[in-house]
Amino acid sequence: MKSLIIKSLAIVSIAALASCSKDALRSYDKKQQLDAVESVNDPFLLSSVIKQTSLFYQGFGYDNSKLPAAVQYMQRNFQGGDNLYNGFKQPSDDMYAALNILKLIDGAIGLTHDRGSSTHEGIFTTFRVLLFSYITDFYGDIYYTEALKGREGILYPKYDHQQDIYTGLLAELDNANALIASGTEPLSSTYDLMFAGDKVKWQKFTNSLKLRLLMRASAKMPDAGAKMSAILSDPSQPIFTEADDNASIPFVGATAENSWKGGTNNWPDDEEFDKRRPCKTLVDKLASLNDPRMHVWIAPVEKPWTSNKSLDGVSFTTTDPNGYSYTSTWELIDRNKAEIAAQSENILDSNKVYAGFIAGMPGDWKNGNGHYDVEAGGVVGNFKVSRYSKLFRENSHPLLKAMVMNSDEVQFILAEAAAKGMITGDADAYYRKGITYSLHRWGISDADISTYLAQPAIALPGGTTPNLEKIADQKWLALFFVSTESYLDIRRTKLPNIFQNGNLGTRDFPVRYRYPGAEIGQNKDAYDAGVSTLSPAVDNEFSKMWLLQ
Repeated sequence: MKSLIIKSLAIVSIAALASCSKDALRSYDKKQQLDAVESVNDPFLLSSVIKQTSLFYQGFGYDNSKLPAAVQYMQRNFQGGDNLYNGFKQPSDDMYAALNILKLIDGAIGLTHDRGSSTHEGIFTTFRVLLFSYITDFYGDIYYTEALKGREGILYPKYDHQQDIYTGLLAELDNANALIASGTEPLSSTYDLMFAGDKVKWQKFTNSLKLRLLMRASAKMPDAGAKMSAILSDPSQPIFTEADDNASIPFVGATAENSWKGGTNNWPDDEEFDKRRPCKTLVDKLASLNDPRMHVWIAPVEKPWTSNKSLDGVSFTTTDPNGYSYTSTWELIDRNKAEIAAQSENILDSNKVYAGFIAGMPGDWKNGNGHYDVEAGGVVGNFKVSRYSKLFRENSHPLLKAMVMNSDEVQFILAEAAAKGMITGDADAYYRKGITYSLHRWGISDADISTYLAQPAIALPGGTTPNLEKIADQKWLALFFVSTESYLDIRRTKLPNIFQNGNLGTRDFPVRYRYPGAEIGQNKDAYDAGVSTLSPAVDNEFSKMWLLQ
């Protein structure tokens, strides 16, 4: 498998497409539109599409801190504008990055259609939906029916209304499921980096993605529940149901490109790693639930505060479930020392081994949790706040995946739908299965899972609103570092209610990306039409798209 993923990385030559610029979507589109893929076989194309799409999605999960900070998995310890949503204030070119991959996907769909490779065509269609849904979910109206048609002379595509895009995407997923099911050509167990040639799992991914989109649009689609029920009752539309039904790929760890972004192949020293710290919101929630994922995700504080004078200067070693060891030394909160007294109001977590930075921490603020030894800590050091686990300094590890959609997310979608009465079924059963699958995915033992689920704090309390709050809490935890989906869920449901945490009480939560700046200059008529459907009709991070109106 490893040698194969390395081979697949050579496909970057296929995507001579990949030298995307703003103009590549316009006057240069005819030259760059997929000439390089026309003689490539289906398995090789499949490998490239899986790799590029998965890495694109995971890129918003951890190393790009805009979304992880917005959903309070992370806070920046230096250059902390993302802690205050500043990244949403600027036009975003992420649309172009997604469209660049879609060039390859659309070319692959055309080739497989001509060859009669129905299963591959269906898989590529699923990835097409995934990426177009990403674009419209973050921007609103975007080009869809006229996108990537430079060869046909459409250099200035119109924007489609988001409602029409959703109708089209759901229809494409129905077509994709039928194509995968009807295809007779084999899938390469080697080049299929995601499901090792298992066609049924591709169908499961396709239909699970449809559930995700239906839930996302459920406030605007009165028949969303009926459509979800139709999927659940139709054996020809299987969904993710097992713990290992996950749309993700492992990291190889051989080069920077095929390694986890926090590993040493991408960040040779610790500075970038140290700039990204757990948010207090996350750490406190894990602590309140005695959640075993704490010890997998979060490292103990180096110098935790104590109010117990007998512990002052006492060191201890913690070894986490993956065998990583940490040494911590207690420090007394001695207010007779001027440097500690000066930080008293910043000491938020004492007598605790795990602590996070408060949400909305100002950029370059080194004093989190009363850290006073700034000179020793250097530019990004802080001895009073946890780092992430050493797991996230690895280039590869069985627990580290480029994640697109996991089976636990599907169970939480169904739990929410059942709690709202959109579908029949036991919300509690779906909820508990979602928790189980998430814990399993992070290596938690069956015994510890049982102990966790038996806690009163985990039980659904009954009543629609309390149940939805609990479901949202656990879904937020399960989506750890799948930050794209966590953000879109919090935006949709307003749960978990994280909006006033820390220093964010006077800040509004951003609900969209601004269109790329090039759209104003190169496609202004379409851009103006897209902006006109926002409420209010202003291209900023607070205007609401159709999904939110």
